[in-house]
Amino acid sequence: MTINISDIQLFTLLKAKIGEEEATAVIDYVKQETVATSTRASDYLSKDISILKDHIDEKFKTQEQATAYKIETSKNDLIKWTFGFFITLAIMIIGIYIKK
Repeated sequence: MTINISDIQLFTLLKAKIGEEEATAVIDYVKQETVATSTRASDYLSKDISILKDHIDEKFKTQEQATAYKIETSKNDLIKWTFGFFITLAIMIIGIYIKK
C-alpha cells in the first residue's frame, strides 16, 4: 500500500508532534535517503543492463561465428561435389566416345 504525502503535509504533521527544527531535519533526511536510494537503484540497474548487453553481444558473436563457419563449410562441400560431378560427367562422356 502506498501513501502519497507531500513534503509540506509531512512537515506540518511532524512539526505539530516534534517541533519545527526536528521536522525540518527529518524531511531533509528523508529527501537525502530517497535520492541516495534512487541513485543506488539506478546504478544497480545500469550495471545489470551492462552485464546483460555484454552477454547478448557475446552470444550473438558466437552464433555469428558458428554461422560463418557453417557457410564456409557448405561452400567447400559444394565446390567438392560440383568438381566431382563434372569429373564424373567428363569420364562418362569420354567413355561414350571411346566405345564408338
